[in-house]
Amino acid sequence: MRRLRNDLPYTFRPPRPAAWFRPLGCLANRALFIDRKYRVARLEVDGFQKVRELCRAGHAVLLAPNHADHSDPHVMIEAIARHGMHPHFMAAREVFEISKAGAWALQKMGVFSVDRDGPDLSAIKTAIQLLEKTCDPLVIYPEGEIYHHHERLDPLHEGVASILLKAAARLEGGKQAFLVPVGIRFRHDPAVEPTFCGRLARLEDRIGWTPRPAMPLDERILRLGTGLLGLKEMEHLGEAGRGPLQERLATLCESLLSAAEARQGRDAKAATAPERVRAQRYRIRRRLLDLENPPSPAERTLLLDDLDRVFTALQAHSYIGDYLLAEATLDRRAETIMKLEEDLLGFPNYPAPRVARVFAGDPLPVSEMLASGEIPSKGGAGPLTALLEKRLTEILARL
Repeated sequence: MRRLRNDLPYTFRPPRPAAWFRPLGCLANRALFIDRKYRVARLEVDGFQKVRELCRAGHAVLLAPNHADHSDPHVMIEAIARHGMHPHFMAAREVFEISKAGAWALQKMGVFSVDRDGPDLSAIKTAIQLLEKTCDPLVIYPEGEIYHHHERLDPLHEGVASILLKAAARLEGGKQAFLVPVGIRFRHDPAVEPTFCGRLARLEDRIGWTPRPAMPLDERILRLGTGLLGLKEMEHLGEAGRGPLQERLATLCESLLSAAEARQGRDAKAATAPERVRAQRYRIRRRLLDLENPPSPAERTLLLDDLDRVFTALQAHSYIGDYLLAEATLDRRAETIMKLEEDLLGFPNYPAPRVARVFAGDPLPVSEMLASGEIPSKGGAGPLTALLEKRLTEILARL
């Protein structure tokens, strides 16, 4: 999870797909990202035949994958392209702000931006229009953030279901809406294991520790993670906590969010930690960008500090205390080290080949479910999200 001190005005970036550019974009995606950057040596894809049939029949199809790795969008582009389809993607505004050339290429590939921290009506309207007026699949990640744990699904946001339900109410001429759960799972080659010791040494050195190569690997990973947690507790709470790791993570998350909310106000509708984080980022950025009554230098410093606090709260929430301890597999070790690298170094390393498995589950016939009353026309986003979460969890368990 990358630190974002974003106090820039947001500009919506609509999709501007170009048929001439897509083949070039797909070639670059395979060569530069899938093969070279993310080291995906083999991509196994299944279940997309059903998606292709629905799209060719003229229906509205929304693909909802899990999101545990930075390469997820790239393998999704390739998986969909293999079946002759041209997808649209909703992507976080931050990926458009890296470079102008990158933003241009994303838009040409059918990607459009969304401001995850506020009510981005332009993104919502664009998504609904794409579902209503095109037969291309739309890809939206219902987890929202990247947490680096493929075997545990984070609670889903209801925005995906809400968008599809709104689009379903507007479809005409026999066009129906379908929601497709898509599971993505990466398996690491055994060649990654010899890299663990050196990568942990770099992380230990990063925080001023003496590397301990003779220490058992899992103990060393846990020691580093606990040490980082203790540093954050000292920074924000004044002392290192005691007790079970998951309780300490939850306490740190709650303390940081409560402190920010005490200053900025709390959104009554925000219940989960990610929802509270998004609400705080929205409030803080709105104040930072207030041109009529700009914040003083002292207030601006405090606002930026609160952005850091809610970022750290989301970091604490994203760690599952027993994820490695419950089952110390090669993949969980690799994921945990990657997560620590991103938090300490800014981006994870991909030093060895991986196998990506992408499976599209059975499409949920949303239009039929609405017509039968299985999903209510009002308030249906909650039940549909719960069903999507159940299906995604089942898919991930099989991958």
